[in-house]
Amino acid sequence: MRVAIIGMGTAGVSILRQLEAHSYFSELDIDVYDDPQNMGQGVPFQNDSAQLLINLPSKDMSLNAHDASEFFNWYETQNQFKFDNATYLPRFVFGHYMKSYLEKFNQQYSNIHLITEKATEMYLEQGYEENARIQYFVCTNHQQEACRQYDYVFLTVGTMAYHDPYHLKGLKGYIPSPYPTYETLNEVDSTDDIAIIGTGLSSLDVIRYVVKHHPNLPITATSRHGELPSVRGNMIDITLRHITKENFESILRSHFGVVPLESMIRLFKQECEDYNIPLQELINRKVGDPIKDLKYDLAHPEILGVFQSILETIKENMNWIWNSLSLQDQEVFMKKYMPILKANSNPMPPRTARLLIEEISAGHVVIKKDLADVQYKNETYIFKYHNQVEPDYFNVVINATGPKTQLKDLDDDDAFIIDIANRQIVQPHPMGGIQIVPETNQVISPRHGTLPHLIAIGQITNGINQARNGVNMIVRQSVQAVKSLYDFHEQIR
Repeated sequence: MRVAIIGMGTAGVSILRQLEAHSYFSELDIDVYDDPQNMGQGVPFQNDSAQLLINLPSKDMSLNAHDASEFFNWYETQNQFKFDNATYLPRFVFGHYMKSYLEKFNQQYSNIHLITEKATEMYLEQGYEENARIQYFVCTNHQQEACRQYDYVFLTVGTMAYHDPYHLKGLKGYIPSPYPTYETLNEVDSTDDIAIIGTGLSSLDVIRYVVKHHPNLPITATSRHGELPSVRGNMIDITLRHITKENFESILRSHFGVVPLESMIRLFKQECEDYNIPLQELINRKVGDPIKDLKYDLAHPEILGVFQSILETIKENMNWIWNSLSLQDQEVFMKKYMPILKANSNPMPPRTARLLIEEISAGHVVIKKDLADVQYKNETYIFKYHNQVEPDYFNVVINATGPKTQLKDLDDDDAFIIDIANRQIVQPHPMGGIQIVPETNQVISPRHGTLPHLIAIGQITNGINQARNGVNMIVRQSVQAVKSLYDFHEQIR
């Protein structure tokens, strides 16, 4: 059976690892696609500054669904990278861990073929005979002769390009993506004033790098709300007792096949009560002063860690939770509750928080809220705020707003996704990404219906897999996706 994996970051390598573990692996002929730079590492874990840390403890992150400490054990046994404090390792180290498996498999197996080019198009063909199977053609370099035929395809294309909310892409001094950070200052003069749009995790990466390598400080990080991510507390193992499939199934039967949002929130509050979480206090703990907010989190690692652990466990189960809600309730959740979930999940390492306190206190970093607009005039960026009469002026702007989620917002940086949407192979989900079957990650095409042998995993599925694109969650999706492939393979052998 001919198999393609399009994109070899976290999801792509996870799929390959799951394929390799099966006894039928030798009967597959597998092509993997990505450019040379990202092959095996992906964009989030590409080679970059050692100051960019994974926001999970090293012992809690792994591509092995059965061994959460595999990455840390790999780090301990290798000799290429060594750090004094390995509790939170640099992100690029995880990328080399992933790449080590791809390189090992490539050397060990003749049925794996690395195609160091981006896929540019994909199209489908189906014969007219009864029960004819769809064949998938993946192309590179926009050439018909560069198309290869497959029985099964995994769409693991990684994150979509970053938002450009003020339409600045292409202007002098505008850096559309913060990664790799060690290249962000290549065209920046030592006297330039720098602003960062965004105050999330990506902006923290930029801050950590720029304050160490740019002499003209302070740098300003700004957004509408001006809130920094929370600080990771002491995480614990959580067993959900109220937000369970059994309770959801009972509610589904009595509410016409959906779980009302208020029922889900009620169950969530019961989970918090079981663990003595002061919910309202934690939700409303931020006072708008970055230093005070960071110090609060650092001073409350126990209770904050329990709260974060509950949210992380809910995220791990978000596939059946999220897709039990009506579309209307999903929209309400996105407006009312998703900001709370985002503010308290994906937290920064404590040492990043301490560094930020130090840099803000020293006047090297300024965090501002109420950003209203950014304009460009006479090679200068003009930042206007709702709470400030006079604008700020900058020579350089680094975009750290995070990746796009809606297909309608994509541009040439996501040409492959635009291509397969244009061919009606995929269609947009109203909450973001593309339509898939929640339980199987099978793509739902507006032209062909459900495509059982086209599987999408990762940020491209964010509308269905809301808040489920962390490494560990992608690994779990990969396990199920590969099981489906081998179930199909057994049928046709």
